[in-house]
Amino acid sequence: MPLPIAHALVGASVAAGLRPSSQSHQWKPLLIGAFLGICPDFDYFLNWMRISGGGWHHGFTHSIAFAFLLGLITVVILREMKLRSLILFGAAAVSHTLLDFLITESHGVALWWPFTDQRYKVRLLNPIDYTWSSASLLKASFGVLKISLIELMIFAPIFLVVVLVRRVVGERCVAD
Repeated sequence: MPLPIAHALVGASVAAGLRPSSQSHQWKPLLIGAFLGICPDFDYFLNWMRISGGGWHHGFTHSIAFAFLLGLITVVILREMKLRSLILFGAAAVSHTLLDFLITESHGVALWWPFTDQRYKVRLLNPIDYTWSSASLLKASFGVLKISLIELMIFAPIFLVVVLVRRVVGERCVAD
């Protein structure tokens, strides 16, 4: 169960990889991609509000359809009605779904909602142990901090490599 650090970095990496070369020095698409990478976990709010008895996590907000709905909402808000922008922002949001699909420890994600409520998962060997002590708030806090730092060490280099590769490729395209 990746935490927001991993989801944000993967969402930003997708945005960095898909943004046009003309935007290679702009951070706005990366920040939006990071935000969209976290958005599906706002379903925790539905659980917290006890809407329909809870059980929302990894439901419809973790579907491919919902991710592209988020992408559509984003391009409308930004007034950037281009297919490339829709794909970029939809892919940044779907990165969350696919990361959870690959390494979730839960019952899976509702990947194909609204066509089915069936939950799917691959459960690859997870490089991060997502367990922490619930003995005290202090121990739990240290456990979450440790996991967040591990996620940062794994996913930040991936993000930096994507940004640097896109910058080099963009500069070569401009030079040619």
